[in-house]
Amino acid sequence: MQGDRRQIQTAVLGGADSQEPLLLPLEAIELDAFRHRHGDDTFWCGIWLGGCGRQLTTKLYTDRVCHFAHHADAGPRRAPCARRARDVTSADHLYVKAATEQLLAAQELPGRAVCSEPGTAPAGSLVQLHLGNDQALTIHMNTAVTPDWTQDPGRTVIADGVPVDRRTLQRLPYVHRVRCESDGTSRRVLIGTQTARGTQWYRIDQCSLGPAGLITPALTDLPDRPIARPPAVTTPPAPPTAVSGETRALLLRLASARRSQDILSTQKLIKECDALLRRGTIVPVLRETRDAAEQWVREQIKLLEGRREAPKRLARMGKTASRPAATPAPQEQKPDKRQGVYLAELETALHQERFGDVWALLRALSSLPASAPLTQAQKNLVRTAEESVRDGRKLGVLQNQIARRHWLPRNCPACNARSGQECYDDLPGGTRQLRFGGHDERLQPIQDQRKEKVRRRRENPPPPKPMPAWRWEMITCPYCSSPPNVPCKEISSPHRARVARVEKINRKYGLGSATPLA
Repeated sequence: MQGDRRQIQTAVLGGADSQEPLLLPLEAIELDAFRHRHGDDTFWCGIWLGGCGRQLTTKLYTDRVCHFAHHADAGPRRAPCARRARDVTSADHLYVKAATEQLLAAQELPGRAVCSEPGTAPAGSLVQLHLGNDQALTIHMNTAVTPDWTQDPGRTVIADGVPVDRRTLQRLPYVHRVRCESDGTSRRVLIGTQTARGTQWYRIDQCSLGPAGLITPALTDLPDRPIARPPAVTTPPAPPTAVSGETRALLLRLASARRSQDILSTQKLIKECDALLRRGTIVPVLRETRDAAEQWVREQIKLLEGRREAPKRLARMGKTASRPAATPAPQEQKPDKRQGVYLAELETALHQERFGDVWALLRALSSLPASAPLTQAQKNLVRTAEESVRDGRKLGVLQNQIARRHWLPRNCPACNARSGQECYDDLPGGTRQLRFGGHDERLQPIQDQRKEKVRRRRENPPPPKPMPAWRWEMITCPYCSSPPNVPCKEISSPHRARVARVEKINRKYGLGSATPLA
């Protein structure tokens, strides 16, 4: 219908400008009781919900969610409804307004609750509670209006999904929040207080209004710190120490000696570093570079001792002896590890008659670089695989569609092979050659049985499973309003109206009769 692009779950009672919200049940069996309860009421797409002000009707479905829908227009076509919020939370501001009015009445305080009108922000973005002493409590239902945190935090309440910047949380001891939960065809309002221990939620009848604003039980035991911890005070880093020209030149010479693998020159420069440090030069990079060079010298000496080179020869030859000898090239090239993996996979694919994988593995083996020569068994495996690929291409598509485990237990009418035996081809000269994949005469009956099974399933589909009948525990009692799965009040058996409602639904959808008791 025109304007109904999404499912509408909330409405108002009585007229377009009404502020009495209503929530539609989602299940069909609950909607019947809802219609019976509100048989004389009218539902409207209210202007306080951001709607168009037209009348709504209820839509009952058994295969999807029930919802409100606009009445069909008898006159000229009207513009579609521009209402944005249509889910169960779209009327929360009206429920919060009604709850604050009940709070005022419970404390017998003068005042009134007002919802903000639609404008730059959506309707109901703010719910303001004006008290008799020129004080107000502001409830922010969304992020359209920025909260004023300069006043007492008890005079500002924000929705559960409204974020608060970290600087404000590091300053405030608490923040009040509000949220709504579904309760039948209504919404229950909860007030939460966010402190350093987390957020504690209370019913609105557990809260009260005082000179400082809204008061919850959590305020009786507030922690002695704000909601978020302030940033830790860090000591600024010390300014870098100036490096003298002498120190810079020594560092460059030390790096050059290590780069050229000169152990003797590195040892001499380490001694110069020690002399410079003893004179009182405090440069952290000089100490770090000196220690790293000393560790490198120890590692190089240990490496040379492992090669059994004498320390005296190291002293005589200087730089030449300090350079490690090059690793000799291997005489024989090691075999590629991939070659063994491909050969093992080739043998498995050949046994399972996966000719496509056999062909791919043969191509992968041929693309490997020159490696160790194949053994005679490996050569026979490759030769057999090449022959099987050629034979497999000539056999057709049946061998690729039917696995070996299906046709091997059958007898072959072409070569008289028994169950469990492979198929053979008769060659000139009276010899027999093993055939890969089996004869078509052996595989075709299996393919025919599969096609026949599919045809029978299409012609005679299985009957649908019958839908079980509804029972009285599955609906809300229209007499005492007991919810589903809850016994009726004050009696041991269900009310007659509850049983009659279930029987009516079962007769309507042809579900049979249900037992009145569980």
